[in-house]
Amino acid sequence: MIPDGKALGVVDAPAGMLSADGSERARLARLARAAALGIPGVVGTHPGSTGLCFTASGGERVEGVTCVAVSTGGYEVSLCLVCGLVALRVLGDQVSAAVRRDASIAGIAVDAIHVHVVDVEAH
Repeated sequence: MIPDGKALGVVDAPAGMLSADGSERARLARLARAAALGIPGVVGTHPGSTGLCFTASGGERVEGVTCVAVSTGGYEVSLCLVCGLVALRVLGDQVSAAVRRDASIAGIAVDAIHVHVVDVEAH
């Protein structure tokens, strides 16, 4: 359960760092987070049970998304999400499709997408 008043998936960076500038990996992390949050049923992102589900680059930290470069030249994306009471398998497929679509539009190669539901909130 997320503590009351805690922001979900906060990006710790000055406003200027949220532009398209910066590393491709950081751009992908921001894109993946936005795509996931656009899916009905996704409440927020989460740092994971170990606190290690984030992407950091150039002073920016995108919580709830890990992007790792792979040998094929693309990326492996893992998302740690907090969701509402919805069909989780369907939600995972929708998140994965949205991330893949948006990455393709941005010209970023994604090899694999893993969606982890860390918590479920009932409202």
